Amino acid sequence: MARRGIAVRLNALLSGAIVVAFAGFVANVLNLGVSVLIARLLNPTEYGAYSQMVGIFFIVALPGSALSVAVVRRATYYLVRDDESLMARWQRRLNQRLVRWAVIFSLIALAGSFLLAQWMGHRSWLAVWVNALAAISWALLNVDRALLQSRQRYMALASNFLLEGAMRTVFMVLGSPFGVTGIVTGLLVAIGIARWHARRLVRVRGVSRNEEALEHTGITTDLMIALATLALLATLQFIDVFLVGRYRANVAGAYSAISQVAKTIVYGAIILGNFLLPETAIADRRGRDAYRQLTIAGGLLLIPVALLLIASEAAPKALLSLVFGSRYATEYASMTSLILAMVFLGGSTLLSVYLLGSGRRWPTLWLAISTVAGSIYLAQAGGAIAETVHRDLLLQMVVFLGLLLATLRPLGASEKSDA
Repeated sequence: MARRGIAVRLNALLSGAIVVAFAGFVANVLNLGVSVLIARLLNPTEYGAYSQMVGIFFIVALPGSALSVAVVRRATYYLVRDDESLMARWQRRLNQRLVRWAVIFSLIALAGSFLLAQWMGHRSWLAVWVNALAAISWALLNVDRALLQSRQRYMALASNFLLEGAMRTVFMVLGSPFGVTGIVTGLLVAIGIARWHARRLVRVRGVSRNEEALEHTGITTDLMIALATLALLATLQFIDVFLVGRYRANVAGAYSAISQVAKTIVYGAIILGNFLLPETAIADRRGRDAYRQLTIAGGLLLIPVALLLIASEAAPKALLSLVFGSRYATEYASMTSLILAMVFLGGSTLLSVYLLGSGRRWPTLWLAISTVAGSIYLAQAGGAIAETVHRDLLLQMVVFLGLLLATLRPLGASEKSDA
């Protein structure tokens, strides 16, 4: 009976992971398809500007990603105790605060968009602002998804991933004739539709007026730790793109092409994190580890890794020419090395999700030290493609090994964030 119970549990874990992975794979394929179409519609300089917008999007959206980690940690705290009433009150209070903060950050983004547009090389301030609005909306969407994750509603979560991917494809392509500004406007519309769908999936029951109001949401510690961790991971993901664009703008488009291909591995790890995070948080609340779930997520990530490595070794130039066009295929020789670097970063992403889900604090310090030192190390390449990629591979390997040691190390009570 015990073996049968373990088998049933393992099948349930695999089913949840596969559903999320499949939806994430389809969404990533759609996003890659959009990038390919945009690359063919824009000239290399414009495509380099679009790649910068992608980097800004992920950086601005980081608080939402961090908040989703904190929301899962707090929601599982209530759900494991079967306290639906307190959960509903907390959720409503959280939503009210998020709307207020979203308005404030939108106004801050409007003011900052003028300066950022000039720093990036005289880009459109409107494109920067609309892109920031899309990132803020995506941050709110992540919170709704976190509530689905915490209840292990993976089918509903997968449907929202697929809807977002489809809407991005439609509206970003429709906006492409209007340049980068039109593309990011399409992105904003697509995310708005996805959030409307997520809000319908997340139901909040009525809260009695005579129930005592919550004084706080109780997620500050988890939020700050997650924000720092994800900000550092985003820097590790995009620092090479920014450095190449800054020092060698003439090859930024070609580097962006191999970067888009390689970074699909990281996007895959982020998608799988939507399965790993709640599983780890729930296991931690019940006093268990989640190494089995971590192994499942890592195993699923190896599938696209193998496919990309085979393609990059067999015909890298032909692949880039077919997907992006021959004008973006000039840096094909560095693609395999960059893919390997992103394999380690994808592994670091999964390990970071595991550590965040189990409430670990101190591995973030390792990320901070290695990111600062690594950024200086990468900058010394002066934007040279081959040297930048080689240094990036070494950097990502070191980061991964440090996080792996932290994951395997026994957890001390002082290392955990508060409930």
